[in-house]
Amino acid sequence: MFKNKFFLFTVLIVLLVIVFYSLVGSQETKDSSSGNDAYSKTIQDLRNQKDTFLKTDKESPITNKAVFKGLKYFEINPSFKVNGTLDKFSSDQTTNISMTGGGAEEYEAYGNVSFEVEGVKYSLKIFKTPEGNLFLPFKDLTTNKETYGAGRYLDFGVNDVKNNQLVIDFNKAYQPYCAYNEAFTCPITPAENFINAAIKAGERQ
Repeated sequence: MFKNKFFLFTVLIVLLVIVFYSLVGSQETKDSSSGNDAYSKTIQDLRNQKDTFLKTDKESPITNKAVFKGLKYFEINPSFKVNGTLDKFSSDQTTNISMTGGGAEEYEAYGNVSFEVEGVKYSLKIFKTPEGNLFLPFKDLTTNKETYGAGRYLDFGVNDVKNNQLVIDFNKAYQPYCAYNEAFTCPITPAENFINAAIKAGERQ
C-alpha cells in the first residue's frame, strides 16, 4: 500500500514538472514571437518611409516616380541582426575609395568591426564620413547577382558604439543612389570588405 502511494506521488510530481516546463516553454515561445513581430514591424515601417521618400521627394534618384511601386527587399530575417566588436584605430588613417563615376575620394578609416555570420567570423573596415557618421560598405555572395555590384552600405552614428560594441543589422542594408540612377556616383566597396556568405537581408535589385 505504501509503495503504491509512493509510486503515485512520484508520478504526480513528474507530471507537474512536465506541465510546468511546458507552460514556461510556451510562454518563452510566445514572448520570442511577439518580439520578432515588433522587430519586423519596425523594419517594415522604415522601408515604407523610404519608399514614400523616394516616390515624393525632389532629391530622390527615382526618375519615373509615377510608376514607382517601392524598392525590392529581401524578407526580414532577425538572424541577420548581429553583435559586432569595434577595434578603433588609435591614430587617424585615411583610405582612397574608388567611385563609380571614376576617380577616388578620401575617407577616414575609423576602425575594424568584427562579427559572426552563420558561425563564421569576419572583420570589416568601417569608415567615418565628413558629416561625422560611421559608414560600413560591404559585398557578399549576392553582389552582382541579387544586389548592386558596387556593394551595399550600413550607416551608424558614433553614439551607436557602446563599450566598443555595435549592433549590425543587415536588414537595414541599403543600395546607394547610383544603383537606381547612373547620374549619381558612389563609393565602390573595398575588396577587403567582403563577406563570404549570402546576406539575403536588406535592399536588393
